[in-house]
Amino acid sequence: MKRAVFTGVLLWLSLGCAEEPAPRFDAPLASGVLMLPLGANQRFDARLSAGGLLAAMEGHGAPGVEVDAVGAEIVLAHLPRSAYRAAILGDGVSAYDALATAGHSVVVGSGFVSVFNPVRPLGLLQLQGDVKSDPAPHGYSRVLGAKDDDLRVIPREDFHPGLFDSAIQVGPGIVQDGKLDILQRERKLPPHIRAFVATCSDRWLAGIAHVPMHLYDLGEHLLGYFAANGLRCDEVVNLSGDREALLAIRSADGESMAYFGVPILPKASIIAFTAPDCARLGRVDKCATTGQALLAARNCKARCIGRIDQWTSASASRRT
Repeated sequence: MKRAVFTGVLLWLSLGCAEEPAPRFDAPLASGVLMLPLGANQRFDARLSAGGLLAAMEGHGAPGVEVDAVGAEIVLAHLPRSAYRAAILGDGVSAYDALATAGHSVVVGSGFVSVFNPVRPLGLLQLQGDVKSDPAPHGYSRVLGAKDDDLRVIPREDFHPGLFDSAIQVGPGIVQDGKLDILQRERKLPPHIRAFVATCSDRWLAGIAHVPMHLYDLGEHLLGYFAANGLRCDEVVNLSGDREALLAIRSADGESMAYFGVPILPKASIIAFTAPDCARLGRVDKCATTGQALLAARNCKARCIGRIDQWTSASASRRT
């Protein structure tokens, strides 16, 4: 009798779980352009071609953000350190929340999550000093941390909570100290859609490999791109892939966003990049502190835009 009751409970639990599958697992791989604010009947069930995705991302460049392709499979957003702030967001934030509501310019993600709960982090998640999830001792070999508007990558074993304001566990490392950090035998594993972040001397790179790719091949492609374009990038780290992979860019006027990955799905963590207020169109008043005249605010904005234009011109000259 007890065995029958126990078997019945297991069957009920299994059927109950089957009735309400996690929506994350049914979510399509989607890419496109979304007009803001979000419409009531907006669908996310289509994908752009490789050329269409690149054109959409290029057309949504925030001030100073360059978008480029590495072959037909990889899209990169270049974010100048001199003009952008970096932060790690979490606790169920979506790309839509970050771009349309919070005013960030570019987001990439996500952090690794449990297959049973798509907003539960796997490994370290620290947000504004509060450790939400402890570091995992195995698997993810790097920590990506944010402090004072900057991003830095360190080995997992070097982390302690005082190093960063916010941090996530990532990995494996694709490039470390400017060299490929993936063994060729990784090609024996299944390829996946990838999201990644690179830290470079004068910029960050937020990227997506929008077709399944091995990390070894991704690393080789990126190192070739860095060499061809004179980029000094010391670290590239792998984020969560496949249906968790995300790259989204808000237009300069704030009226639309280009995205890869469903932008309304909540994430355990994402990396966000934000233009200074003085670089946002129509926001010259944000340049001023109390007592400053509007003329001073306009001059402040001009200096900010000048720095971005100077960076963009110098970057373009290096790549021609």
